[in-house]
Amino acid sequence: MKSTKKILIIVGLLGLVQLFSQGIIPAVKANTNIPTPYYQDLDINGTYVYNVTTFGTEAGWYNFTPWPNSYEGQWKTNPGGQIKINFTGFYAKDSNDWGSIFGDPIPWLDIEILENDPGVLKPNFTLNNRSNSEIARALTLGFNYFQSGFLIPTENFTQIKNIAINQSDPGGLYDIIGDVRVEETYNFIFIGFDQVGDGQETYLIYDKWTGLLVWAKTSYLGYILEIQSLNFTLDYSSSFTYDVNDFGGKSSWYNFTVGLEGYWQTNIGGEIIVNFTGFYNKDPNDWGSVFASPIAWFDIEIVENSSGFLTSNFTIANRSNSEIAWALTLGYNNYQPGFLISIMNNLTEVKKLALQEATGYVTGIVNIEETDLALKISFDQTGGGQKTLLIYEKWTGLLLWANTSIGNYSLNIVIEGYELWVSVEDTNINKTNPFLTYLPYLIIVTISLFSIVSLFGASKINTTIKHYNKYFLIAIIATASFTSFFVFSSSINVSEVNQSQKVARNLTLIVDYGNGTIKTEGNFELTDYNTTAFDALAKWCNVEYSDFGGMGILVEDIDGIKGNWRYSIDDDFPGVSSDKYNLKDGNIIKWVFG
Repeated sequence: MKSTKKILIIVGLLGLVQLFSQGIIPAVKANTNIPTPYYQDLDINGTYVYNVTTFGTEAGWYNFTPWPNSYEGQWKTNPGGQIKINFTGFYAKDSNDWGSIFGDPIPWLDIEILENDPGVLKPNFTLNNRSNSEIARALTLGFNYFQSGFLIPTENFTQIKNIAINQSDPGGLYDIIGDVRVEETYNFIFIGFDQVGDGQETYLIYDKWTGLLVWAKTSYLGYILEIQSLNFTLDYSSSFTYDVNDFGGKSSWYNFTVGLEGYWQTNIGGEIIVNFTGFYNKDPNDWGSVFASPIAWFDIEIVENSSGFLTSNFTIANRSNSEIAWALTLGYNNYQPGFLISIMNNLTEVKKLALQEATGYVTGIVNIEETDLALKISFDQTGGGQKTLLIYEKWTGLLLWANTSIGNYSLNIVIEGYELWVSVEDTNINKTNPFLTYLPYLIIVTISLFSIVSLFGASKINTTIKHYNKYFLIAIIATASFTSFFVFSSSINVSEVNQSQKVARNLTLIVDYGNGTIKTEGNFELTDYNTTAFDALAKWCNVEYSDFGGMGILVEDIDGIKGNWRYSIDDDFPGVSSDKYNLKDGNIIKWVFG
């Protein structure tokens, strides 16, 4: 009997050892509750699925156990594959953790990596109960000690951004020096890392409400992984509140059926509250919208600030996004994006339609700017009149900020919780001392006057010289004129447009050959500071050109079509050589023959 008990005890101990070795039971103290810095309503029992859109090079998985026992095996996936995670709890970091800036306790997860073979998902690699830090390092979902992985705290995003920025160069022997950029919108926080001198490039987007990873694109030494969450969706059940920063005039509201609904107004400190009611077809009497059905419909309430008290001024139920856009002037011509662009998953089409509607009821200039998280569209009517600036969240299409005016009407609103993105000026102006600009000419004039005075002085002493004064004067004036022209011509410098970027993303190239053939290349990027309008053309076409040095280049032949070629950026012709125009994210470059 005693021997039987001993055998059972030994078997039980061996089972526990096996569980520990497989990581099913962590050898650290568990926190059964979600720690305060993390989202308290996180579905700890849910499965979170990420679609793989890009993958390159099979990778090895190493845990934090000292070498040579750290190697777990090789893993891979492919486009159409998936990565699935389940949270197992919050625990202290592994005692051998290579370093993570996030304090204990941190998330631990089960992870399954699946391949697409083809159309059938097959498991490739599975691990149980691994720390978020280990997973982040294995998948390169972080940089240096900023190993954010699949979940970040949601308590203080200012702190998160500062931590990320401070990890651009921690100063350690094995740390990677890079450029870190961060951005925050209503729903998301973006953190990007570009290693100096090329190497690691890691871009991460997290949901601000849950802290969950929404999208990642990361690469290092041939390894590349791009994934996107299938769990994230815009919370359409929430009210979206916009603070009024400025308002002028009193505006009328017209629907598409019976006409005038009434008059509405708000003021500084007021609010506009919108509630999503669904996606439906456009009103059959819609005045014209380039956005195809279905489009968003909303309830809307306009609120005034009366000495600190908010009072409702105007309420209307279940109206189309198009009608609301017309009423509030959140669009122009037939481009009426209003509070939600429903086709934001097709960013190229969104920008194309915006540029297309530069002409219509009125004509104006449309400019498009882009960051990692936001899209800014501006319309400036030619000759004055309407001026509309709109900023949208790229991943959801949600309006973040608007500043619009026409006649006596003006409205400036921003969604609560969004810090306004301020654009950087396109052109850097080098301030120089005006005196230094004119100094060469002052020297030329001084020398010329001194020569003339000396000439007349010499002619008084030597009368023979006096007979040649006319010729000497002509020579002095000619020399001064030639020298001035030389100084002026040498000062001519064709400056570059925009600051040169290491990487320009989400670019679109259109080449119109003038014979009915049009080539289009969308959503590509340029790297290594080769990010000019000419570089975009040369990436996709065979080009012949003449180089005029500092004056720039002249494109003479594209894909065998020789003649007069010109280019535009977002439908605006810059008027400078294409190798002098530095592109920005989201630019549309169009080359036209003739």
